[in-house]
Amino acid sequence: MHIVILCGTNRDGSLSRMLSKQAAGIYTDLGHSVDLLDMNEITPEFLAPTAYKEQGDNITGLVSRFMKADGVVCVIPEYNGSFPGILKLFIDMLPFPEGLDQRACAFIGLAAGQFQGLRAVEHFQQVVGYRNALQFPRRLFIGDSYKQFDFATGLLADQELTDRLQQQSEQFCDYVAKNKGL
Repeated sequence: MHIVILCGTNRDGSLSRMLSKQAAGIYTDLGHSVDLLDMNEITPEFLAPTAYKEQGDNITGLVSRFMKADGVVCVIPEYNGSFPGILKLFIDMLPFPEGLDQRACAFIGLAAGQFQGLRAVEHFQQVVGYRNALQFPRRLFIGDSYKQFDFATGLLADQELTDRLQQQSEQFCDYVAKNKGL
């Protein structure tokens, strides 16, 4: 099975990137191929007024990588009570309807605040729901995000959160397999 980890921000030094790398490692350890598709790979061509009709190499390359996914793990930081605009821009470039239609998606939210990325994930779920994605119900939320990581290793410092990430990953693989008939 091929899992795409979608790191939902282009911010340098983001905790989302650390968490995305940790999730990618878990899926690799579970025996799946993984592509960490990071929003920091987006170039200015995404902002061109013609981008929707005349997609350049960067857009088509990232979209092509996404389209190979059997399942997508969305790592979503909360920015201003919602998800990052760069993530919405990427979703807007996916082909309609096949970009998300019947594609299994899991969600991980993180935020510096106590709402743990809940608002960002729920806003994003509205978008992917509109696009008919299959939404895995076990979500993972991380609050006080700057306190949850061991910056020396780049991994979650809290064993309970690590266990919940592992559990979500294992169960999401079962969900993807069931929905794809694998």
